Amino acid sequence: MSTPTMNKKLIFTALMLVLLALILMPQTRQVLFEQHVMQAVDTRSIAYVDQSLKNAGAAFLLARGFNAVVSVFQESEVQLEPGGVGVSLALGQALDPVNDLVERFSWVMLASLTSLGIQRFLIEITPLVSIQILLSLALCFLVAGLWLPRKPGFNFSQVGLTLLCLSILLRFAVPAMAFLNHQVYVAFLEDRHNRSVEMLRVSTSALESYALDETTAGKQPDARETVPEIEQGWLSQMMNQFDQTVEQGKRVFDVNAKFKAVKSLAHEMVETIVDLIVVFILNTIVLPIFFLYGIIKLGQLVTGRALNIFPPGTLKRDT
Repeated sequence: MSTPTMNKKLIFTALMLVLLALILMPQTRQVLFEQHVMQAVDTRSIAYVDQSLKNAGAAFLLARGFNAVVSVFQESEVQLEPGGVGVSLALGQALDPVNDLVERFSWVMLASLTSLGIQRFLIEITPLVSIQILLSLALCFLVAGLWLPRKPGFNFSQVGLTLLCLSILLRFAVPAMAFLNHQVYVAFLEDRHNRSVEMLRVSTSALESYALDETTAGKQPDARETVPEIEQGWLSQMMNQFDQTVEQGKRVFDVNAKFKAVKSLAHEMVETIVDLIVVFILNTIVLPIFFLYGIIKLGQLVTGRALNIFPPGTLKRDT
């Protein structure tokens, strides 16, 4: 081996060993690889994920609150006796489809919150895996490739370059995925999310007001109990009966109107909850996987066959 070649090998070896030592030392690693720019990238990515977590949690709480009000309606019945004929009306029946959909929405939100938690964990652990593990291994393999003899089917230098590319790709892939996902959310999904959440809040308030009206009506004293029947004359009894019939008729009219309002509200709520399901599935599951896959494929295109460490037939045993 010529002297210039040996000198180059020594220089490259020294540089990689120095870089490896700098990586393993916390103080120098923080200065070189955890500087202000990288901290800003990680902080911004975590902020994007935290905002998505906040939105998902708020929507989940609103949906559970709506479900609680629906449960109150489903357990309540209105007993009416217009003209001596008994009528039993269950207002919550109109909300059965919405209640079932809210249960499904709860499972979707659980999956969304889990996905966001995994994304946040990946952003936090990425510097450790990419720099301290993959980059350190890459330097070790590159040094080994300079000094150790090549083995058939295995190249230390190629493995080192592969790990180097993987460390760079991993360091930026997860933050880039969070950034791209947030941009798509702001451009296409944020307005739909805000509109759906507001409609869910308004619908919950409307149902609460209906439930309060039913509770208040159920606690009103019966007019027949205000004056003992034995102290009333026959004319007063007839007038009292007539007033009760009129009041019950009004009550039937009010309940029918409320039925129509609840049915209309249920139809709107189905559309609202479906919109929220679409938003959170896209924002927390589909788009992150799509962007992460796209970044990985782009890295493969840039590095060529860098990920093919073992060529075909390498693992075959010699006969």
